[in-house]
Amino acid sequence: MSSSLDAGLLGRLVEDAEAVWPDNFEDIETMFNRCCFAISWDAVKKLGLFSQKGDVETLSSIREKIALFKDAEYVLKHVLRILCDEQVLAEKDDGYICIDNEPYIETPAESLVAATRAFPEEGAPFQWLARSGDGLVPFIQGKLFAEEVMFPGGSFKLVEEVYNTSNVYSFYSKLAGRAVKRFVEEHFSKPITMFEIGAGTGNGTANVLTQTSDKFEKYIFTDVGKALVQMGQRRFKKSGYDFLEYRTFDACKSLAEQDFSESSVDLALAVNVMHATDDILVGLENTKKLLKNNGVLILSEIAPPQGGIYRYMELTFGLLPSYGVYTDRILRPTAPIIRPAEWVSAFKKVGFREVEIVPGDRSSSMDRGGIVIGIK
Repeated sequence: MSSSLDAGLLGRLVEDAEAVWPDNFEDIETMFNRCCFAISWDAVKKLGLFSQKGDVETLSSIREKIALFKDAEYVLKHVLRILCDEQVLAEKDDGYICIDNEPYIETPAESLVAATRAFPEEGAPFQWLARSGDGLVPFIQGKLFAEEVMFPGGSFKLVEEVYNTSNVYSFYSKLAGRAVKRFVEEHFSKPITMFEIGAGTGNGTANVLTQTSDKFEKYIFTDVGKALVQMGQRRFKKSGYDFLEYRTFDACKSLAEQDFSESSVDLALAVNVMHATDDILVGLENTKKLLKNNGVLILSEIAPPQGGIYRYMELTFGLLPSYGVYTDRILRPTAPIIRPAEWVSAFKKVGFREVEIVPGDRSSSMDRGGIVIGIK
């Protein structure tokens, strides 16, 4: 394999990103943000908070007033952050003051119906956001667990549709699939061993295998959860991909205790999963150990807007306890997802000798992440 990320390859990857990025993203995000605003204000009203202009609350007073469920503190903080961004609330000392108790905003139902009509191709993510909105108050009050709200009956069907049908949320796996294709065809001279981290329901895997399937000596499909590994195995069982192997893997545990060998992988892929680790640097370090010399890590990650929070993520995945529970608070003080430049810094800290972002500053129209490429 070539030891450098040449300008030609990076240019082709940027073209790939532009080809799969939705042209109407800004309009879609405006509607996502409006729906999140409506859901946040509706929840605060139902909880009996900030009913009058000038009302002041702290997290302590809110805990006492509504018997706040401990696992819901993370998402409640982001609900309050959204209302501050919309100038409904303002931060005051160690709490919040209401500066507008009658903001102009539709009900959640009205905003979500309008959003789905305007962007039917994003119907699944808007439906998943509606599910969150319906269960947010009972969750905050401890009457429902997050999994009951977001995955009723243990079904992952709707979130699978989010990643399979949404032009916004399928971008990351589509781009990752094209990036893998570029590397296996342009940089590896023989079939490779590939390792996918957090493969989940197999959406990223499918995007890779539809792009290229004749360049793998071995493709190791992993996830931290045994149930998801089994789900992936069922999905690809009749595919004819005999090179697929299925294993559980936790990026924050040592390779030895999981019976994985160092320097055994040519290319590793992680699509919207590394932010879900307890410690990003530990996860990247263990992944780097898997790679052979000159091995490649392709990380595809969603990112928050500059200086802000990604409202949709915080009001959907943010309900799940594992989303907001991580140990590297210095690196991630606000939320688990971070900006591309912060990923580059993390890659360099663990010793990747070459790191590049796609699209990064090579495109002015895409500012919600993409792929980070590291060479060992």
